[in-house]
Amino acid sequence: MSAEVRSAARQVITHQGVEALTLAEIARRVEVTPAALYHHFEGGLPEIVYRVADDIVDDLVNELQAAALSHPADNFAMRMIEPVRALRHWAITHQPEFNLLFGTPATAAGDAHRELTSSWVRRLAALWGPVFVRLWAERPFPVLAEDEMAPRLRQQMLDYRADTGVDLPPGAMVVMLSCWRSLYGQIALEVFGHFAPLFSDQEPMFELLMRELVRGMGLEGQYEPPTR
Repeated sequence: MSAEVRSAARQVITHQGVEALTLAEIARRVEVTPAALYHHFEGGLPEIVYRVADDIVDDLVNELQAAALSHPADNFAMRMIEPVRALRHWAITHQPEFNLLFGTPATAAGDAHRELTSSWVRRLAALWGPVFVRLWAERPFPVLAEDEMAPRLRQQMLDYRADTGVDLPPGAMVVMLSCWRSLYGQIALEVFGHFAPLFSDQEPMFELLMRELVRGMGLEGQYEPPTR
């Protein structure tokens, strides 16, 4: 029943968006009463949304991991870039799911949205973090010294390291998260249509951004243009 409920909820999210999700609609699809759903999901609708989001993240991370593994471990640039290309393609073709994970907090998720967000942030850190850790160990890149960082920024980087297990000095952590901020911002602008119709093809700008980011870490020689 749990799997059936999650599948039904995901169908609603995929085709109508998370705000269309209700206990009544899920119950109708799995042919039980709304009250019966609480036997499997004591937290009600927010718990169902969280569990479905977890399923979506599982699928997404597996896809991104496969993209990363298509390049040798010492090709740091492409180990970073290929999963980001896959993320962009996924976001464009799965906008309702992207909205759930990365967009405005969903009412249906209730208090579970904070936990949902923390969960996928950790999963993404586990995907990209090891690449940056190995890169830092083998080819250190320019970073802010700790005494150059604002105390609050330094503490946030230390907190992030403790929470995710990504073992980087604060300055290197700033670089990693700055890359993610820039790439996520570019993807979000495209998914939410903020560049349309001025740019009908936004891939060149996206590739330029990724090339600039790896150049800043001394990896431009490893950059490979997309094959499709």
